[in-house]
Amino acid sequence: MQLLQSDDVPVHICWQVEKSLVKIGTGNEMAIAVLVQQAQPNNVDDFIRRQAAKSLEEIGTGNEKAIAALVQLLESNNLDYETRRQAAKSLGMVDPGNKIAIAALVQMLQSNIKDYITCMLVASSLIDILNNNQNSFAVVKALSGYWQFDSHCYNVIWNCAQNMPYPDFYQAWHQHNITTRAMRSLARIFRMF
Repeated sequence: MQLLQSDDVPVHICWQVEKSLVKIGTGNEMAIAVLVQQAQPNNVDDFIRRQAAKSLEEIGTGNEKAIAALVQLLESNNLDYETRRQAAKSLGMVDPGNKIAIAALVQMLQSNIKDYITCMLVASSLIDILNNNQNSFAVVKALSGYWQFDSHCYNVIWNCAQNMPYPDFYQAWHQHNITTRAMRSLARIFRMF
């Protein structure tokens, strides 16, 4: 771990150290903390950040710090596309059903991702971590009010529709419309007075 924290260690040595941490550090808070530090958007090489994200996927299962680091990495503006893809994939694998991870992936899907492959990976990761009806309901509800659909949003919604009871899907999908209609009705009532 001291090697990773040193500034003058070559990239290939950092990569080997990260691989070794994966083999011995499953669930180890100190190993996860060092990998979280490596994943931060600082002066570390993109390759090292990408490997740190992959390593966090393997040893950080369910760890809130690992999830927060992957969310921060995914939302970072100064990433190469391979690192962003790895962060999306790792976020989907590190803790299925995690609400923070789901919210971050939905937000990324709703943002204007220019890279088709990254958008596809974000959608795929989102589909992978939706492990119950409650999470699917929240995702459908969030995406139903988002009107800039692309094939990736459609795939997520289609997956939810296939795995949710129809009444739940209907309610989630139309909740935005119901709220809008209710507000319009209230506005009409108030205008009458």
